[in-house]
Amino acid sequence: MKKIIIFITLALVFVAVSSCKKTEKSAECDIKTFTVDGKKWQIEGLNITGTYQKGDNVNNLSPIIEVSKGATWVSSPANPPYDFSSDKSVTFTVTAEDGKAKKPYTARAMVILE
Repeated sequence: MKKIIIFITLALVFVAVSSCKKTEKSAECDIKTFTVDGKKWQIEGLNITGTYQKGDNVNNLSPIIEVSKGATWVSSPANPPYDFSSDKSVTFTVTAEDGKAKKPYTARAMVILE
């Protein structure tokens, strides 16, 4: 009887330990959407572009940014609103949930002159 209790105890410990799987943290670090005032900007590779007409105000923009699950982002310069006038750009660095993978995205407003 004592051997059966020991066997059952060891079996339960084995099942408990083997069911505790480590979850891998994601290495995804993408900007999924970049939206300013309801307008989605174009994302191509690591470049993000918003198209505006001449006379539109592009020097006081605050984007809404959706990134990969678990990822975070920081910008340079650090705080919105951002000034995209005179061909200025803003860099947004996305860091994956694993803390290792990173991607620098460059956002720029393109003003159509005609």
